[in-house]
Amino acid sequence: MKPLSRLLVALCLSPLLAQAAPLSQVTLPDGRQVQLNDDFTWEYLLVKPAATAGVAKGAVAAPVLTEQALTNPDMLSQASKDGIGVKLTQIDGDDPLQLQFMLNNSGSRNVVRVSGSVTLFTEQGVQLTSQEVRFWAGENRLPDSYLRKGEQRPSRAIELARPAGLGGKPLVRVQIDEVEFR
Repeated sequence: MKPLSRLLVALCLSPLLAQAAPLSQVTLPDGRQVQLNDDFTWEYLLVKPAATAGVAKGAVAAPVLTEQALTNPDMLSQASKDGIGVKLTQIDGDDPLQLQFMLNNSGSRNVVRVSGSVTLFTEQGVQLTSQEVRFWAGENRLPDSYLRKGEQRPSRAIELARPAGLGGKPLVRVQIDEVEFR
């Protein structure tokens, strides 16, 4: 292989290598477990990978919550990224479910959009469904619609269809995927 083609292959593979990879798992003094990543971030260990043992052939095994997530569901219902916090405040309705969130901007910039995902679990911790959602959507050039620094505001209600197999209130995991600043 010529040196130039080796360089091109290395450049093409470099974005794949730049993603955060888990370094280690640590148990805190209060018993909670966290995962340390190589990009200097950390996260609680809340979901175990799907167990394939005992699953019928052709069926898909669903991920399940860890014990620490089941004993402390508040860890699931809030997330933060880049100084933006999203917390589940209320679950209403039967079908569809209406989820209400509170957003908090403790960062130094104004926010136009916050998007992520909401995952519903049964009370036993089995994942039922996951859906992409937009927690906050401001309008460009309309500063009153921005989530300003130091501000806390409720989101609009997010409606989700009640998944089959859900009895009672679901456990809700909130994740922030993208924050757009202005």
